[in-house]
Amino acid sequence: MSARTAFMFPGQGSYVPGLLANLINEFPSARKTLDHIDEACDEHGHAPVSRLLIDRDAASLDDLVADRSPDLDVALFSSGIVTYRILVEAGLHADVVVGHSLGEVSAFTAAGALTVRDATRLVLARTAALRDISSLDGGMIALAVGSARARHLTGFIDEPSAVVAVDNGPDQCVISGSTTALVMVEQLAAAAGIRATRLRAAKPFHNRLLRDAAEAFARAVDDIAVAEPKIPVYSPVLGRYVQSAEDIRAWVARHLTKPVLFYDGLLRLYRDGVRHYVESGGRDTLTSMVPACLPAAAETIAPLRQRYSAVQFRQAIGSGDAVPAPAANPVANPVVNPVAEATNGSAPTSTDAPAALPAADELFAQIRQIYADALGYPVDLLDADVDLEADLGIDSIKQIEAFRLARQRFGLPEPPAEVRVTSFSTLTELAELLRTLADRTGPTPIKTGV
Repeated sequence: MSARTAFMFPGQGSYVPGLLANLINEFPSARKTLDHIDEACDEHGHAPVSRLLIDRDAASLDDLVADRSPDLDVALFSSGIVTYRILVEAGLHADVVVGHSLGEVSAFTAAGALTVRDATRLVLARTAALRDISSLDGGMIALAVGSARARHLTGFIDEPSAVVAVDNGPDQCVISGSTTALVMVEQLAAAAGIRATRLRAAKPFHNRLLRDAAEAFARAVDDIAVAEPKIPVYSPVLGRYVQSAEDIRAWVARHLTKPVLFYDGLLRLYRDGVRHYVESGGRDTLTSMVPACLPAAAETIAPLRQRYSAVQFRQAIGSGDAVPAPAANPVANPVVNPVAEATNGSAPTSTDAPAALPAADELFAQIRQIYADALGYPVDLLDADVDLEADLGIDSIKQIEAFRLARQRFGLPEPPAEVRVTSFSTLTELAELLRTLADRTGPTPIKTGV
């Protein structure tokens, strides 16, 4: 049996302001899909979402999480399905699709089970149901342990709302629960030496605490048209392949209250011959999990880990074959130079640091330590491409202070007023910004988004 390819649709953590800015006009199917989503938003009294995906100065994840969750949810769905259209138009083929939490709506749409308009309505109905329970407190916390150990940990606390909501791999899961429960989990995790990271989740998702919202959600879309998928779909919430339209209706009823068994899904796909895993959305939220979950034969590609140009995107996907996931070493895998991206120039290929700075690997190591000390995070958590905002929830004030310390370490000036440090959201990008400040003979990267 030949190796098969799975397209994976991420949910939370995959939003990138202006993700499609350089691609939307290069792929007609993408533009058309995004227009249909905007039209559907308008039909249901919601503002167009396209501005979030094609405007580099669009609202940040912090802004959307704080008080614009409907915008965020539609943006997440849109980035997944529009990226899928781009991938297909660029020549890639999916043998199976799988989504993570809200990403399952994009997967159903890619498989032809939902139209773009109906899927948009589904997403908006979900956010409305959640808005109606705005008084419910709670959230989610990621633990660097497997789900079995996490269940043992929650068993020690006298708080039944604390449950394993997401199983992402052998050493990564997410606990959902009330605010009180999460505080207790954090305290117990600290005592046990388990790394715990509070996520910026508006609600305790995948938890029976949301049963009222789940019922309201199901009622709101009980008349929606659902077809049998044309492409095989694996559902981590159902824990199996989707066989019929009724399975998708079952997903609607369970989505908010049942756990996401993504690790089990990856294992099943691998057993079924899937060897190539393609991220259909922003960042590498899902493909980054694959190496920890599957044998080395599993290959990944995350073609929109950053805001690429059309040329860079096509280079990333190559001929359509999946390629190994980039390693965390910024020397071996230089990112697209933000200077060239901002000035429409060609990205330089050299990774040599300016004379005023250490070599690239040493520069990264020092930045990593500076940020770990300033932010209070373990060094091993700060990988080259971990997003300080989307992945770790580091607010803008802390990011600015950490960068000030890095500048002072190397005796570098402040960046120009039009450059927003918080737009450089990974350590790799920050290293590029420091190089630019050290070598003022080159153009200054203009990343003015929040």
